Amino acid sequence: MQHHSNEHHTHRKRIANSYRIFLVFPIALFYCEVFLRIFAGTNVFRHFFYLLFLTAGAALFLTGAMSFVPKKYRRVSILVLLIVIGIFFATESVIRSVFRTYMTPANLLSGAGNVAGKYGGQLGRSILFGIPKIVIFQVPSAAYWKLSESRMRKKPYPVIFSAFFTVVGLLVYLITCVFLSHGKSSALYGAQFTYNRATENFGLVTSTRLSMHYSLFGNKNTNFHHDTHAMVITPTPTADNDSEEAVNADEKTRPVQGGKNVMDLSFPTGSGTDAVDSLSAYLETLTPTDKNAYTGLFEGKNLIMIAAESYSGAFITPELTPVLYRLTHNGFYFSDFYAPEWGGSTTTGETAIMTGLAPQWGDDSMILTSGNNNYFTMGNQLQRLGYSSCAFHNGSYDYYSRQNTHENLGYNQWVANETGMGALTGAHYSSDTMMMNATVDLYINKQPFNIYYMTLSGHAPYKESSPYVSLYYDQVNAIVGDQYEETTKYYICYQMELENALAILVNRLEEAGIADDTVIMLIGDHYPYGLGSGEAWGNDHDYIDDLLKADHHDVWNRDKNNLILWSGCLENEYKDMAVEISSPTYSLDILPTLSNLFGLEFDSRLMVGRDVFSNAVPLVLWNSMEWKTEKGIYDSGDGVFYPNEGETVDENYVDSMNRVVQNKLLMSRTIIENNYYWLLFGDDDVTMAGQLIYEGESELDGGGG
Repeated sequence: MQHHSNEHHTHRKRIANSYRIFLVFPIALFYCEVFLRIFAGTNVFRHFFYLLFLTAGAALFLTGAMSFVPKKYRRVSILVLLIVIGIFFATESVIRSVFRTYMTPANLLSGAGNVAGKYGGQLGRSILFGIPKIVIFQVPSAAYWKLSESRMRKKPYPVIFSAFFTVVGLLVYLITCVFLSHGKSSALYGAQFTYNRATENFGLVTSTRLSMHYSLFGNKNTNFHHDTHAMVITPTPTADNDSEEAVNADEKTRPVQGGKNVMDLSFPTGSGTDAVDSLSAYLETLTPTDKNAYTGLFEGKNLIMIAAESYSGAFITPELTPVLYRLTHNGFYFSDFYAPEWGGSTTTGETAIMTGLAPQWGDDSMILTSGNNNYFTMGNQLQRLGYSSCAFHNGSYDYYSRQNTHENLGYNQWVANETGMGALTGAHYSSDTMMMNATVDLYINKQPFNIYYMTLSGHAPYKESSPYVSLYYDQVNAIVGDQYEETTKYYICYQMELENALAILVNRLEEAGIADDTVIMLIGDHYPYGLGSGEAWGNDHDYIDDLLKADHHDVWNRDKNNLILWSGCLENEYKDMAVEISSPTYSLDILPTLSNLFGLEFDSRLMVGRDVFSNAVPLVLWNSMEWKTEKGIYDSGDGVFYPNEGETVDENYVDSMNRVVQNKLLMSRTIIENNYYWLLFGDDDVTMAGQLIYEGESELDGGGG
């Protein structure tokens, strides 16, 4: 009897040891997901059950899949997979510490050379200080190897149970996805998927799976809400409206223009693509905005657009930055403006500024437009009118593959390092002032011109050893004194390069007598994430709060910034029209506003943002589903609406605005992914216009720039 009992006990022990393998991937993946959140400083319990069940489903599927590996290779195969998983999690953790966002595997592979070359110091520092992270993410592989050697090595699990757990994994996935598709977070999982936000909400394993699925098969979530379009348009502004721009609209020196900003278009239907047909049906329901007193105010003028690296208007004063202050306050003054962080870096900011569409693919966002007809960019609209054009950058010509994107945005030439900038300035990675000094004379006598600058000097890290600190620290310290901590003052020193570059530009325009005929638009590409805490930028704590003078930063104060939209005529002939725009505005409003001011033919229904002088309801949105209106702000993470003081909303307001935001994000995605403007307008019939601005040689091949 005792003998039989011992055999039974031994048999149960063998079974238990055999099936411990089914715990390996669930424990390993969930362990890595939790530590990824801990290292990122995000809420460990956010959407906890989604994270748990989605991760468990993936883990059980991997466990089942391992049964197809020959027994003699199975243990090593599982170990290698665990090591790769640990490396992947560690890499994403390091990347997030540098760029404040997670990057898709495709982003990492396509941008690895650029990132390593340009930010190798930051990555190297992050890896050095991130060694404990790397070790922690390899704990599951080490534990498995140790335990499997003595307890699992000779006890392979039966194939029938492998198949069972594979099926269970798939069922867990499917059931969780069904619940998720009907919950408040369904948009982030489907139509408004972004890799960064999906990782924060559902885990790295799930976001990677979704990213690969959508890359291979497209995002089939194409359902627009057709019950919200009326909220986007209000009655035509009159003297009874509250906003200052509306109050003063009839008092300006130019008459209100009649009609609407709309084109005679036939939206494609029956295309065979659900996304295209769904978008067309949605656009048909929209009401175009009215033209107004500002329509055509800048018609025929030159345009200079500047995307300023890590620019923040939080520190500008008349004493320290007189040019930035002048252009901010003496043009159209945007007192509630936002430059959202789109889950990427500089290139996502550029995508929003130049295309007027919400980036949702991280650093691949602009690259996805490279083969499209980008019909409504200011570059293409003005190129069709014969403007001379050029895009300048004092960084690498191929960073973010700009050599494949920026000419397609409507610029005759892309002049950066290796394509002419080095020859112009005599330096590699020249400063903003050097770039401005070297380029203004190239176009100032070739009117009308359309110029784009992407600056570089404001980029982190902000260190005492920088030549910008040596050059500007005494001036900055004499004016701001102890208002800011030292690292914040170093950041301001870097931005003084932008101040002096603008001083050069404005002086040249005024000396040439064309300041009144030229428009300058300047916006920061993203908030200065290089002031954030962590080993990536060598900061011992968060200096963003010091810059903002805040006890913490959320998206609404972190991304609040200044927009410069200035022309000399707003200080002279049209001085009375230089009003404050106090309603919420953001980077997607730039394109429709400029299109209206330049009197261009455009269709406001195809614009995600609004002409700020029109009768469109103010709305600022983030691709993570946060938003702001004149009534308050909505935090998508907590699912809570915070009304402004004195504001009340009905019970349907938040749900309706959420549907508006989902529509606008889905519209952006569908236009880019389906080359929708090409379906409307065909091939771009003008790709070169005006006079050649840069006539020098490219360092790449000795040919013209």
